[in-house]
Amino acid sequence: MLDQPKYLLIDIGNSRIKFARVDSADEEIHIDYCVSVEALEDIIRQSNKVLVASVGKEALVESINEICLKYQIACHFVQTQQQQFGISCAYQKFENLGVDRWLAVLAARAITELPVAVLDLGTANTCDIIIGQEHLGGWISPGFGVMKQSLLANTQKVFADLSRPQQFTLGQSTPDCVNQGCLAAVQGFVLMAENYLQEHSQNYEIFVTGGDQDLLFSQKNTHLRFFPNLVLLGLQRFL
Repeated sequence: MLDQPKYLLIDIGNSRIKFARVDSADEEIHIDYCVSVEALEDIIRQSNKVLVASVGKEALVESINEICLKYQIACHFVQTQQQQFGISCAYQKFENLGVDRWLAVLAARAITELPVAVLDLGTANTCDIIIGQEHLGGWISPGFGVMKQSLLANTQKVFADLSRPQQFTLGQSTPDCVNQGCLAAVQGFVLMAENYLQEHSQNYEIFVTGGDQDLLFSQKNTHLRFFPNLVLLGLQRFL
């Protein structure tokens, strides 16, 4: 029987749990998904240490903690700090910055030394700017799906379907216009991040992660780099 990986990295998101099993801080990670903590019990039991990131979801956090205590597995719940790995947080009340954003910042700075914008596209869209060793701050906006739901709930005679746009163009029906308008807002997030970075340097990168990153795949922008999960890469720095 092959040896089990020593470490389990867990990212508790809004809709599902993402996790990866690794042996070292520089090992390439392979991401798995589940919808319940119970599905992780056997994996936790076979690990030497568990590292967890969660924004809210206190019941799930407690369940993981109970499983770790049951099997006497070391467990570390990572929290945002004023400074880690030499990187300073822009928030005066640093504890209010979601740990998912903070870990994505830590991951990005481990990958590149250039000025970088970190975009996480999902239920909410977030952007964080890092220049040098400083996290300068960022933006939060509704994600693609939330924008659509809000528009339909609050606007008369506007309707949509469940499709997602495959390219950016002009809509020629109400559902198409809704999709394209929401996509324009997501792509505008990229443009504003790029505008900000260009004020500081001509050499920069834009990292994109999150479940809605496919909305940007058609963009022909050499500064864009896509990552399945920067939060898990950030957790990996703590090994």
